[in-house]
Amino acid sequence: MRIAAMGDIHSNHIALEACMRWVYQNDIDGIAFLGDYVSDCPYPQKTMQILRNIPPAYKTWFVRGNREDYMLEHRRNLTEGWEYNSQSGSLLYTFENLTGGDLRFLEDMPIGMEIKLDGYPPLSICHGSMQNARELFCGDSPKTREVMDEMTTELLICAHCHRPYEFTRGRKTIVNGGTVGIPCNGQTTAQFILAESAGGGWKTQLISVPYDNEAVVAEFYESGLIDLANVWSRTIIAMLKTGRHYNKECLQLIRRLCEERGEDFGCEEIWREAAETLGI
Repeated sequence: MRIAAMGDIHSNHIALEACMRWVYQNDIDGIAFLGDYVSDCPYPQKTMQILRNIPPAYKTWFVRGNREDYMLEHRRNLTEGWEYNSQSGSLLYTFENLTGGDLRFLEDMPIGMEIKLDGYPPLSICHGSMQNARELFCGDSPKTREVMDEMTTELLICAHCHRPYEFTRGRKTIVNGGTVGIPCNGQTTAQFILAESAGGGWKTQLISVPYDNEAVVAEFYESGLIDLANVWSRTIIAMLKTGRHYNKECLQLIRRLCEERGEDFGCEEIWREAAETLGI
């Protein structure tokens, strides 16, 4: 049994298409999708079309990420204040390019699940943790150990932190496959996990697939997203080109500047100053 586990696509349909070509060419039995399918990159509808039309020959499992939660929460509260600016423009653009069918597809996904296949040991998949899509942990940390204590299978494959890692404690292992769509570990490839079992335990391998990053960058301008979500889109473009965690760095700088100057976090002038400071 060979399962590809992909997370954090973030609307990067070009990277997803490259990963799916790898799947079709490498004798894969099933695909586990780990959430954060949309937001940040242009044309989320193209990503949704791929996900909703996986060939029936493949077993598929879907769990929901925090970005899907954002979309579903916004549908319930359209007055929450998303606007076309650097702070929330990317989220609003994504929401306005999803259909009711897309949102229902996302809403039906659980936070986490166990995959049980006859003849193979069960494994768990989630985005953040099995209880909370927004749970963030990475490597050997108190939160990682807490999550492991709650595991009911010997293998958990998760996403969310965008950094590949594997951590084993006793007979339990947590594996993170990094990100298909927006790397922040110095790589510019799409990354995901291949889990294999011949009936015994699962073995995992990190797969890196190159794709046309510049074509994704071009879509920011073609779609107009670069204007609708100015600085945020510029951080994503910089990450696609370098694999450096620019959006985290930018947010940290913006928070510091806002605190120092008593400005609201949405101050566009400070967002632009932070982008200039970071050279993006």
